[in-house]
Amino acid sequence: MQHSIWKMYSTIYNGLLARKKSVLHPNKAICVNVLKVMYKEGYINGFRKLSDESDKIEIFLKYNKGKPVITKLSTLSKPSRRLYLRISSLWKLSTSLQTLIVSTSQGVLSDKECRKLRLGGEILCVLQ
Repeated sequence: MQHSIWKMYSTIYNGLLARKKSVLHPNKAICVNVLKVMYKEGYINGFRKLSDESDKIEIFLKYNKGKPVITKLSTLSKPSRRLYLRISSLWKLSTSLQTLIVSTSQGVLSDKECRKLRLGGEILCVLQ
């Protein structure tokens, strides 16, 4: 599960460095859920499932005045050491300049949605 997410992160980041408009990635359910959060938070322009290749999704990258919107994309939780946060710990974090993507019992959510729903979970990535 985590390997496909990490590959997607590197595909997105490499595409941003190469100034591409879009990148292709294999279609996985967890990746689609993460992309929905990234789109909702304004980090990508969108994504779509390709009709001719049903196992690929196209991710449309976002730029602001020629610079990538995503300046930093890092993972905190690893297979050898999972990182979980309770809601009380999530409130203590200052995330005004960054967004945490959290896997919760109600799906993949951003840190703002987790605060509204009072949910904790596993930190999948940090976007800045």
